[in-house]
Amino acid sequence: MNQDQFWRIIAEACHTAPDQAEEWDQQLENALRKLPADEIVEWNHIFDRLAAQAYTTDLWGAAYQINGGASDDGFYYFRCWLICMGRDVFETAVANPDSLAEVVTPEMEAEAETYGTAHRAWLTVTGKPDTAPYPARNEVEELRGEDWDYEDYEEVRRRLPRLAALYLEDDDEE
Repeated sequence: MNQDQFWRIIAEACHTAPDQAEEWDQQLENALRKLPADEIVEWNHIFDRLAAQAYTTDLWGAAYQINGGASDDGFYYFRCWLICMGRDVFETAVANPDSLAEVVTPEMEAEAETYGTAHRAWLTVTGKPDTAPYPARNEVEELRGEDWDYEDYEEVRRRLPRLAALYLEDDDEE
């Protein structure tokens, strides 16, 4: 399993509209069940590395604006959504979180609950019971970037001007 294969699976399983993320978990699980067990585990490693790569304060700020708030879990589900949006959207957003203004709409929720998808596919492929140890490791995540207040609208407008234009009212103040 390499990154190109990983992204092909994402593209095939998550080809639906960004506001239909509730379908991605099952579609991904079905796609992963077609792989050998060791490739499922490696797919999971790549997913975890990408989620760790997207663990930045500015992406958290973007998630906060897009979803009307973002707890630790909410930001993880946002990063799952971001990965499932595909390689181009993911890489562009990691480089420039404000680019998400081209992808989202104020009516949608940018979250995908894909946690455990690979594990469930691995259990099916291996025939192991739910209690069997899963060989995937979770990447250690360290939040990167300068800490800032996602409710400071002046700061949001400075850091994420296009998202601010979508989500903040002209009269929004601190």
